[in-house]
Amino acid sequence: MTQSTLVDSPASTMTATSPQSRARSSMRAALARDDYARAFDVLEHCDSAPSVVDFKENVVDALQQHFALKHVSFFAGATFHNVFGDIAPLTEGKTSKMLPEYRERWARYDVFGTPAATRQLVSSGVSSLAELTSLGPLPASAEAYVRHFLVATWRMETAAAMRVELPDGHLALVGMFDPKPDKLGISEVATLRLLSRQLSVICRSLPMSRSQAAVSRLSERQRQVVRLVADGLSNAQIAEALSLAEDSVKKYVSRILGLTGCQSRMELALLARSCRT
Repeated sequence: MTQSTLVDSPASTMTATSPQSRARSSMRAALARDDYARAFDVLEHCDSAPSVVDFKENVVDALQQHFALKHVSFFAGATFHNVFGDIAPLTEGKTSKMLPEYRERWARYDVFGTPAATRQLVSSGVSSLAELTSLGPLPASAEAYVRHFLVATWRMETAAAMRVELPDGHLALVGMFDPKPDKLGISEVATLRLLSRQLSVICRSLPMSRSQAAVSRLSERQRQVVRLVADGLSNAQIAEALSLAEDSVKKYVSRILGLTGCQSRMELALLARSCRT
């Protein structure tokens, strides 16, 4: 991990008078050497993930290790509002126990789905409950979510969400919760805002699944075989096309199935098409 990882990309550069530019200047003012070191630690923890599945696990684990956050969730969706309906989020700590009631009753009232939170998440990558309440009264439904669900039921006085961009325009919200009301201070939130951008850079180019990641690591000859399997060719036809013995093709296919975790040629063909090999 190099220091250049932590600079803004050209695509995200704003004019000096833009709200995003002012927010970033304020964020940098809140960051100390230790905060940058913590950001590097998290990024080093996450930047070797071979797939989005591994990336999710690494992000949650890194937040637990480097921010001492025990209760973390990772929700993903095709759009911002789809995120709250993720049917298979990653949950750690008490968030796994919170999930059934959240799905049944509170997902539509999540405080991080309010307009004010959405604006913060889009403009700066992070929204915290402390910031939202400082802006004024919450909508009644969001206030009920905080008071009855987060605080009264689960004793979560701190709550924050971090926006992370996923491949193909999808996105994620990483939820962070803690019983201590001052768990995430100004410097922690500023560090998370820095991480929101840099984690998005890491994740956007990753294969979505471990099987897709395995396909990307195949040799060129193996990828040739996969493409021909996806085209519906038999082993004999693949052997003729690649000037190989049919037994060699059988070994190639068997090896590729093992590497990708596919159970059949049909599953391999579907995987290959999704990867555009």
